[in-house]
Amino acid sequence: MDQDAPFTLDRVIYQFNGNEPFTIGNACEGVQIFGGIGSGKTSGSGEALARSFLSAGFGGLVLCAKKDVLDDWKKYTRETGRDKTVLVFDGSGDFVFPFLQYEIERDGEGAGYTENLVRLFTTVYEAINRSKSGGGSDPYWERAMQQLLRNTIDLCMVARGTVSVPLIQNVILSAPRSTAEIESDDWKAKSLCWQLLLEGNAKKQGGGLDIWVSHDFDTTASFWLEEYPNLSEKTRSSILSTLTSMMDIFLRRPFRQLFSEPPADRRKIAYPELTHRGVVIVINLPVKEFGDAGRAAQVVYKYLWQQAVERRKVEKGKTIPVFLWVDEAQNFVTEYDMQFQATARSTMACTVYLTQNLPNYYAEMGGEHSKYRVDSLVGNLQTKIWHANSDPMTNEKAAEVIGKSWHTRQNKGQSFG
Repeated sequence: MDQDAPFTLDRVIYQFNGNEPFTIGNACEGVQIFGGIGSGKTSGSGEALARSFLSAGFGGLVLCAKKDVLDDWKKYTRETGRDKTVLVFDGSGDFVFPFLQYEIERDGEGAGYTENLVRLFTTVYEAINRSKSGGGSDPYWERAMQQLLRNTIDLCMVARGTVSVPLIQNVILSAPRSTAEIESDDWKAKSLCWQLLLEGNAKKQGGGLDIWVSHDFDTTASFWLEEYPNLSEKTRSSILSTLTSMMDIFLRRPFRQLFSEPPADRRKIAYPELTHRGVVIVINLPVKEFGDAGRAAQVVYKYLWQQAVERRKVEKGKTIPVFLWVDEAQNFVTEYDMQFQATARSTMACTVYLTQNLPNYYAEMGGEHSKYRVDSLVGNLQTKIWHANSDPMTNEKAAEVIGKSWHTRQNKGQSFG
């Protein structure tokens, strides 16, 4: 493939069966590959598409469910002459991604917007807990967790102008648990929450806050000094448990090192926007090795990468297409994927999801309305490739899309003079 050719939607980057053209436009409409174990979905059609993306000069993001994914992509990039464009994000710490600070400093009008940061945590929470909730969890706890996050983030941003997972945790754990504690000199001397309230108030009194930030501070101060201390102990403990159990992932090695503090050398930051210049980022934190922590970390990166892609300006023929490559995709899907895929063509983004069968998605996207979420996701991935598998549900879906049987039809005509 010619890497110097214009990046137009009608440019052919692969030929299925040697004669069926597959264009950049087709790739941007999304690809879903189904296939049972040993059917060749990864080493067959998956590898063929991966090589075509690399040969065409695409940048991309690769998520890892298994340990051998990195080896596969090192091989693909080496054999397509793209080995120097690979960035491996792993536990070595050679590259880091302080995702909260990134969201504060990034380009765009929504940078630093509290609700975007809250939504980021909610996305992680959904990815970890959706299959375990079974649809029976009370939505109150998620809303309460979001409220706690929102007020913690606002307090940190007003007082310090920054936020990180360790800082969020320290504020919450030092918050007052009763109105009597607020009057305690001992609590005031030890509490980071109180210290930040003082710092925020000093900025307000000194005229350092604009009117809207001042209103935000008043709201969050009221939450910490009036609402939060008056929650029942049982309610507060449940909210805390919901949030801290999720954040705990980012407070332990190697994730604290990788995702919390900005490094002195900003060149060590694995910015999602690097893929817009043709870099292939492999998040080598396999779920099979790191469990839910590996999943959460990759979901965070994927979500912020998707938003970075949606923000970029596309110039016809010049913008480098980017791909999102996810084998064992059931580990990483979120509800945001449907929104992203709906506009992927206009941002030159190519999503390729690989999994064994439909029940994998249903099991992971459990809970109420899971069928509609899965059908929406799969429906938005326009190119579907079916390898052999033994799952009746997946095969029935394939039959609905492709056709259940072959019919031969003939037309005959006869004329009389």
